[in-house]
Amino acid sequence: MNPDYDYQIKIVFTGAQQTGKSYTLNKMTGRNEGQIDLYVPTIGVDLVIKRIQVAVHNKIYNIKLQLWDTAGQERFQNFVNVYYRNASGIFLFCDVCKQGSFKKCNQLIEQIKEYNQEDAQVMLVGNKIGTERAVSVDEMVTFAQNQNIMFTELNTENNDENNILERMVKCVIHQILLDKENGKQTKQGDGVLI
Repeated sequence: MNPDYDYQIKIVFTGAQQTGKSYTLNKMTGRNEGQIDLYVPTIGVDLVIKRIQVAVHNKIYNIKLQLWDTAGQERFQNFVNVYYRNASGIFLFCDVCKQGSFKKCNQLIEQIKEYNQEDAQVMLVGNKIGTERAVSVDEMVTFAQNQNIMFTELNTENNDENNILERMVKCVIHQILLDKENGKQTKQGDGVLI
């Protein structure tokens, strides 16, 4: 067990291009604070490390997060798929203003199932709320229920991004503890979950 943290958790950000993955990640980690919000596409993948504490079942856990931001452009998709492997959490982003980004979620969920054999916690994130919608809440809720994944909407202007990160981490930790309780061999081995 590493004395600096109880668990190291890999979380992947995926979705169509321009759904707000990088912007959300940067806000979660405090990266690029004070810079003008220009759209700069991710080339391949980007990794950010963040440490947090979460309380689960009245115990505080020190968590080291590996946050992987994947490119949404089609030309990077085959390369990006390998990053789903060993992920414990996956944020699946959709721009609620673009029906095409929601339709892409069908393709991405199939790729997640194919490449992530660890049954990662997956959360559909309806991003850019507060603008004219092309995707209804009902559509996203139905999709999430059919895929047996979590769902939330995100408004980064209200600083909601840290709430969804904490929710994801708590779900992952809860699953680890449940697996241990049931005697299931978990992939974290000595307390490192990657």
